[in-house]
Amino acid sequence: MKYIISLLLLMAVTIIYVHGQGIPIANCPPGEHSVLYCPRMAEPTCDNPTVHKLPAVGKACGIPDCFCNTPSVRDTKTMKCVNKLDCS
Repeated sequence: MKYIISLLLLMAVTIIYVHGQGIPIANCPPGEHSVLYCPRMAEPTCDNPTVHKLPAVGKACGIPDCFCNTPSVRDTKTMKCVNKLDCS
């Protein structure tokens, strides 16, 4: 009985944490969405159109980023989301 009560309490805390915005979400502009990778990852760009490891190591986890909605990628010259074919 104690096991069941403990399990129910754990489930309740988990539900409250998730629904209570315990998981950080970035407020992204239209055409972008919030992602949370740990370890942090770099978004697809014109130069590298796949999600890839960040060049700098030691970036903190738990910080959400905004990635372009697929099939768009980030143009690193303009910092805008563009179609892969429209990369400058």
